[in-house]
Amino acid sequence: MPVKKPLILNVKNDTKTDRADRANAESMMTPSTELALKPPMSLNGHKPAAEIWKRVIGLYREVDGIIATAFDEGLLVNYCILKEECLWLEKKRGEVDAKSTVLDKQINAFTKKKLTDDDYKTLYKLYKQYNVLNTRVQGLDARLDGKRKLVFSIEQSLYLTPRSRAGVAPPVKEAPEPEDPTEKLLNE
Repeated sequence: MPVKKPLILNVKNDTKTDRADRANAESMMTPSTELALKPPMSLNGHKPAAEIWKRVIGLYREVDGIIATAFDEGLLVNYCILKEECLWLEKKRGEVDAKSTVLDKQINAFTKKKLTDDDYKTLYKLYKQYNVLNTRVQGLDARLDGKRKLVFSIEQSLYLTPRSRAGVAPPVKEAPEPEDPTEKLLNE
């Protein structure tokens, strides 16, 4: 059975007493410590992860109500580090793929000329390197897919996907209305 959504995201028609009971039960499990916008110490030295932390906490603060609490800090840290690792893997895969493309061009240029016995040995070595690089790209891609799957699972747990919010946008804090100049003069 799936975990119950927080009351803030629940849209079913409950009685007032059911809603009050649920709100009371949720408030007993909500810590008084809030998640800080400043990334925790465990993200020191992880600049991309720290930026992701600030963005996610900023999103949570725009919502009227509490979705993530101090209990979720460890999960959020893991999420931020995983996202940073995904960025690194994407970069590394791109670098290895670029090297593979360069080798492919060398092989194509090599095969257009008449080959000697030494040329065949060199071509064999180039193909061997090319195959190693392509295998490495596939390995990095598989690791990236695994990490993305884990990131998606964590995003669902943190209510960061539309489906996890069940298509219900949480209420947004109302921006304070700017003071009318006429009202200001009358109040003085």
